[in-house]
Amino acid sequence: MKKEAYEADVQILIRQNRNLWMAIAGLIVLLLMVMAVTWSSIGSSRTIVTPPTLEKSFWITNNTASDTYLIQMAQWVSYLTLDVTPDNCKYKSEILLKLAHPDYHGALQQKLRINAEKIARDNATTSFDVRVAKAAPDILAVILTGYLKVSINGTPVKNELRHYLARFSIDGGQAQLIKFKQVKIDDFKAALAETEEDDRDKELVQ
Repeated sequence: MKKEAYEADVQILIRQNRNLWMAIAGLIVLLLMVMAVTWSSIGSSRTIVTPPTLEKSFWITNNTASDTYLIQMAQWVSYLTLDVTPDNCKYKSEILLKLAHPDYHGALQQKLRINAEKIARDNATTSFDVRVAKAAPDILAVILTGYLKVSINGTPVKNELRHYLARFSIDGGQAQLIKFKQVKIDDFKAALAETEEDDRDKELVQ
């Protein structure tokens, strides 16, 4: 009787040890998975920049957004790009580059560098007074129309009507800038054709 009870106790201990080792193995696997996810995320974090104040309600999904959101983002881009002085030009450029899509980052960085050198050389101040903003959510684009004002050494030298096209991509519910440039007219079809032609010309030059 004692022998049977002893053998039963041994079997219970064996099962308990087996369950314990299985639990330990599961914890080890879980720990390895957490470490793998943590390691893969190192260096891949992304800083998303949005306007400090969103004045109108909007909606956004994984691949599109409302016209109000696109317009506010476009106005934020124009503020960072066109409302500059020698003192804040570098700071605003750094903020804008965080908003740029990786494919546009290099070209935008070069464009901003050239503009900053010109602003510093001429001691210039620029501002863009937006009068009309048109959005095309189906192509994630906005055309801003307004007056660009330029002063050199405190003296106004320019106040002219201009149109600027801003295009975005939506990644994970956040907008990234893929194009911002002056266009000839406030028509989306013509503006897109103009930018595509410019891109083709640049490819031929390269």
